[in-house]
Amino acid sequence: MGIYLGIDFGTSTNYITRWNETDGSVKAVPNLDPASYEKDETFPNVIYYPNNGKNLVGKSAVKHVSIDPRNGVSGVKRKLVEDYWEYEIPSRLVKYTPVEIATDIFTYIKDKISENNGGAKIDGVVISVPYAYGNKERQRIRKAAQRAGLPVIDLIEEPIAAAISYGIFQKESTMGHSEKIMVFDFGGGTLDITIFSYYKSPEGTVTIEVLNTEGLKDFGGQIIDEILMEKITEKAGIVISEIKDTDQRIRFQSEILEKIVELKEEYQYWEEEEEGEIEATISGIFVSVAVSAEEFETWIRGAGVLERIRFAVDDALMDVGEKGLEKEEIDHVLLVGGSSNLTIVKKELKNFFGKEPEVCEKIEIHKMVGYGAGVYCGMKVKNRNSILIKQKLSYSIGVRVGAKFDKLIAKNKPYGAYSEPRNYSLLENKENRDIEVYQGNSTDIKKCFLIGKIPISHLVLEQGEEIELELGTDLAGMVTYKVYSKGNCVVKGRIE
Repeated sequence: MGIYLGIDFGTSTNYITRWNETDGSVKAVPNLDPASYEKDETFPNVIYYPNNGKNLVGKSAVKHVSIDPRNGVSGVKRKLVEDYWEYEIPSRLVKYTPVEIATDIFTYIKDKISENNGGAKIDGVVISVPYAYGNKERQRIRKAAQRAGLPVIDLIEEPIAAAISYGIFQKESTMGHSEKIMVFDFGGGTLDITIFSYYKSPEGTVTIEVLNTEGLKDFGGQIIDEILMEKITEKAGIVISEIKDTDQRIRFQSEILEKIVELKEEYQYWEEEEEGEIEATISGIFVSVAVSAEEFETWIRGAGVLERIRFAVDDALMDVGEKGLEKEEIDHVLLVGGSSNLTIVKKELKNFFGKEPEVCEKIEIHKMVGYGAGVYCGMKVKNRNSILIKQKLSYSIGVRVGAKFDKLIAKNKPYGAYSEPRNYSLLENKENRDIEVYQGNSTDIKKCFLIGKIPISHLVLEQGEEIELELGTDLAGMVTYKVYSKGNCVVKGRIE
């Protein structure tokens, strides 16, 4: 029996499921984190590079990083969006890029699963990505997995994976009519808001059509952790920057962050007058501080977190079709991602929509994406279409023309579409001819991001000759192109 996996490669944690080709079931992959005693298959997305021996991933890595922080990396998913980020690992005397670090984590996953299955190879994986990821970030995460030896069948956007889970396990059937659902995915590193229509036919076939998506790349649960770190240490009378010993300072930040994450999780269950506390000696420094629910929420409000959430939700509604949607037209608000479950976030969404946000009753909130990725992997392997997914672009695609972004394909166009041909005059200098392709939703090129170049410097063109350019996407959302000269296609390919 083949090994087919759905991988939720998260900012804070990983969760991996396996599709069973015999009965079509999907279950969590166990025993990937030997240091975990909580019988929870999720494990921290943290890697530690020892001087000797194999790399450590998960809770064992967290433990070693708390003692030796320079040789560990957490939250590498957030760094995949950065072009020039590198991190030096003293134990290896080398600098690693985000793709290289992600490759090492994927390698751990592959080796561990193979070991647990008698050395069997992995036959295929589907990896979830934030909807806010553009072509460049998707290529990087695909490349990291492939370098690790994982055969990538496809990528799936996290809210789509969550929607699949919702479609299978929702409490009440919606057969015969369409509903509009907002997936509010406030994960560790990003906020993804996706609006889709959900329709289940009388025969049981589910159609999920994305209507719009909005995303904030650098706005997730880690932002809240940073706010709490600042406020709690301030209340405790500790100035982190004044800890002179570098190693002690890094260890202190790592260990206090662990305590803060625990406090944040406890906060979800506090009664109105209840409070939590941190009382411990952390890296040689005694910390004693109590935090009430009111303080917690005041800090979050004061940092503008709720305001940014409201703006993002408003933008998501306004950009549906030509007229937008009213909030009353949303039938369900589905929570995905650990920070979506924070009491203050749920209160804000309830106040905005006038209805309680929902969680999937049969799958824990932080496991919905991994489960949906596993189901989707099985769908791709068996080529089944019991769930029809109509995906659309989260960013417009175009080219650089001077300081402007010239849009060829608009946001929310379906995957698999091509633009109309557009004429361009090229510079005479062949070295400057390669066409820069960008994604973004602004006419200002500085607010968009480069995803690659179309190589045309080798073309021999007549004086003043124009070329025609078409941009498009394949069914996986990867950007493709065709270049025409005198009516003939002379260059075509995919942005790598």
